[in-house]
Amino acid sequence: MNNILWSGIRSFLAVAEQGSFTAAAEATGLSKASLSQQVTALEKTLGVQLLYRTTRILRLTEVGQGYYEQCRSAVNQLDSAREWATQSTEALSGTIHMNSVGGLIGEELIAPMLIAFQQAYPQIDVKLDFSSQRVDLIESQYDLVMRMGELPDSSLVARRLHTITTRYVASPEFLEKHGPITHPHDLRELPLIYGSVSEWSFVKPDEQIRIQAGKGFQIANGRVMLRAAEQGVGIARLADLYTNRGLRDGSLVEVLPEWRQTTPLSLICPPARYQLNRVRALADWLIEHFEGYSKPFR
Repeated sequence: MNNILWSGIRSFLAVAEQGSFTAAAEATGLSKASLSQQVTALEKTLGVQLLYRTTRILRLTEVGQGYYEQCRSAVNQLDSAREWATQSTEALSGTIHMNSVGGLIGEELIAPMLIAFQQAYPQIDVKLDFSSQRVDLIESQYDLVMRMGELPDSSLVARRLHTITTRYVASPEFLEKHGPITHPHDLRELPLIYGSVSEWSFVKPDEQIRIQAGKGFQIANGRVMLRAAEQGVGIARLADLYTNRGLRDGSLVEVLPEWRQTTPLSLICPPARYQLNRVRALADWLIEHFEGYSKPFR
């Protein structure tokens, strides 16, 4: 790949990601004229139009979108290969971008562990982001992602942190008012407390039931869902790390225990990024310390 083509690809990626030549110029330190010339030269070399440009808008063409996705993936892999080849075999340094679920798990378990890791390895800069959205690790900036649930992409490196048990809980007052709950069908007419997942699935080897949450309280925040359950608003579906304290002190009662579900909590990473010493060191740290940090929530 010649330097002109490589420069054009880098400039095209910057413009596509920043959304304008002005923002890309500020991000890269290149002039708007230089970026425009390089992108135009790239389009001429490829024989396709990558961007729609007007005085008001700039957006990717259909071909440009596909070309961007493939180039971003390739450049990420090349950057990872360069870092791996030049990294020190002794000193741990550099930046790690990590994405994690938020709430209690992210803020009270993962964040304290990362703070301790940062203190132990001050030459490593950790950048943590909370979100529940699925991240495409091949194309994103993240080196390490923590996610709940099964991992369909077998091309990624996955390491199990913990197995979470999902429980259905309510306050004693709520159950006294609404009567016993012995089957998932009993939930259809009751107020539910739910987050981004509004359809609850109950599965046994010989039975599968889906309950659509239609009435109750919806909030995509585990702490608020927990508080609502303790105050008798409805029945909540929450991970055991949220519910264990309430079940111990009697502010919560578990219903439908035979319908509990388990789901893995895992660290996932692209193979190229996992080869970096600092990323592997952070994954090892989180796995080693998770059990100790999670004890107060059991």
